[in-house]
Amino acid sequence: MPTPKEKPVLDCPFRQTLDVLEGKWKFAIIHSLLHHGTQRFKHLERDVAGITARMLIKELKLLESHGIVTRRPYPTVPPTVEYSLTECGHSLAPVIEAIQAWGMQNRTVLAAGK
Repeated sequence: MPTPKEKPVLDCPFRQTLDVLEGKWKFAIIHSLLHHGTQRFKHLERDVAGITARMLIKELKLLESHGIVTRRPYPTVPPTVEYSLTECGHSLAPVIEAIQAWGMQNRTVLAAGK
């Protein structure tokens, strides 16, 4: 009989969720898409302060592979690509809002830890 330590990681919803959403940029990207809707790459790059184009591409590909973001290319010159949240991505709205509220509520404590 497997013990909890032997349980595969994919069977743990908490760990699976963290594997999809962890990192410095994913919440900021999702937050931007939640508040601004469908966006082109350059708009996302401007809205997510501090992210490089290379990192944004990487994070968008990961979010797309997990079904959080959808990528829609257009056959134009120069190429145009729009990104939007999937239904699964939109379902993260209460999670993002709760994390933001927690951060606001604990801002002083968090700043003291630096």
